Amino acid sequence: MLKRLLGFLVLIFILCISNLEVKAFQNNFREYYDKISFKEVRNVSDGRSGTNVVRFGDHVEFLVNNPDSVELIDFEFNLYIDGQRLPTYVPISVENDRFIFVLYELDTLSNLLQASINSWGVHNREVRMSIGDSSGNHVHVRKPNITIDFDPHYSYRSWLGRGVILLVIFFFFRLVKRDTFLRDHKTGKYSLSRSQLAWWTMIVLCSYIALWSDSGILVVLTTDTLVLLGISSVTAAVAQTIDKDKAKIKSPIAVKQQGNYLDHILSDGSGISIQRFQSVVFTFFIGIFFIYKVIADFEMPDIDNGILGLMGISSATYAGLKTNENLSSRESSD
Repeated sequence: MLKRLLGFLVLIFILCISNLEVKAFQNNFREYYDKISFKEVRNVSDGRSGTNVVRFGDHVEFLVNNPDSVELIDFEFNLYIDGQRLPTYVPISVENDRFIFVLYELDTLSNLLQASINSWGVHNREVRMSIGDSSGNHVHVRKPNITIDFDPHYSYRSWLGRGVILLVIFFFFRLVKRDTFLRDHKTGKYSLSRSQLAWWTMIVLCSYIALWSDSGILVVLTTDTLVLLGISSVTAAVAQTIDKDKAKIKSPIAVKQQGNYLDHILSDGSGISIQRFQSVVFTFFIGIFFIYKVIADFEMPDIDNGILGLMGISSATYAGLKTNENLSSRESSD
């Protein structure tokens, strides 16, 4: 019984020593990584084997130049991209002259590619892919050795998005020619409030489609975007209500308006009014600023509270003064 116990203790001692030696060897990878170089880093997935472009879910194979310099099977490796360790990416196959990783989609990798993902017209990125240990020691690669295609459907979706935007713009201008879209159906005068609502609707819709077609993600509509749409919608509703109230005290005979688009939206029936001019200028430039922010930040923008307040005050001033716009004139419209 005593011999068995001693034998068991000796076995445990040997295993502990072996484990310590393995750990010591693992911890000393920094003494060996500079001896390793890669002959090739390539895709070995079915259908794309041998290329240097990989997608999420593909298998990436590292071929070692000098397989006899280090016993690779004795180490536990992590994947490194551009010098950054990805701790959850471990090889599925390890030999002295090669090892293979699966490049699956994960937040750590997506965060690493975030700057490229959030860029117009970019759907892949060249990276320096390498291996290393958990202590940050890794094989240094000076130049990009593989390309990650993080959006393989970009081309088809991008052209689809552009086509949809062009169709939306085309049908919008077709509808503009109809009196009942942006014009008052009685006077034929272009409506300022309807124009504002159409302006913001087109900006938000086209921006949303463009962001989706370029990223493949249905972006979140920010609260500020909804506020801008809400201001224009409420203004249009108030203006239409005021016009209906005016119509009750006017002659039922309709007179078609003459003049161009700007004359219609800036004039209150007796001439260009300051409140309409202010509303047009603010709406136009805030819309341009919105488009700029979408292009610059690749997302639906957050608008400064001061700008939202300015838009709200301008719309409220227009709606408030509209009740006093030449009530005796039949040419006045919204």
